Order: sequence, then C-alpha cells, then structure tokens
Amino acid sequence: MKKGSKPLIFSVLFLLVIYSMLALGYVAVKQECERLTKEKVENQKALDSKLNEQVNLIADVQLYTSEERIVKIASEELNMIKRTEPEILLKVSKEKIKDVEEALKEKYE
Repeated sequence: MKKGSKPLIFSVLFLLVIYSMLALGYVAVKQECERLTKEKVENQKALDSKLNEQVNLIADVQLYTSEERIVKIASEELNMIKRTEPEILLKVSKEKIKDVEEALKEKYE
C-alpha cells in the first residue's frame, strides 16, 4: 500500500462509522417517538374515560340529591309530611331588632 492511500482509507472508514452511528441514532429516536406517541394516545384514552366517569358521578350526585327524590322518599318510605304552617310564630318589633343591632355594634367595635 502506498503512503497516500492510508489516510484515505482511514477517512473513508471514519466517515462510514460516523454515518452508521447517525443512522442508528435516527432509528433510536424514531422508535422513541413512536413509543411516546403510543403512550400519549393510551393516556388520552384513559383521561377521556376518567372524565366520562366523573361526569357520570356528578349526574348521579345530582339525581340522588334532587329535592323531588328526597321529598318522595321522605313521604312514601318514612311517612313524613311537610308542614304547611310553622308550629311556633315569633313576633319581634323593629325597634327591638334595631336595639340589638346597636348593642352588637357597640360590643364588637
């Protein structure tokens, strides 16, 4: 071999190794991107599922706490009745209310 051909062979081999490393790096990055994309899609499906479950639970809470349902259960199952008039009627004059308000203001000032 000639002296001039050795550097050429080394430079060609060096470029071949660099190109191979770049190609392997590209493949690895591409596979990682595909894996992350797949993981993202799976996580998005799980999030959508949880959001639907949350909406269903909110709807159930609204159903179970509705006034109509509570009144129906109270009257039919517990034999409770709703009062139409208050049992105790309190009468207080406006002057008495103002006196109490003034006393409270003075106390907490």
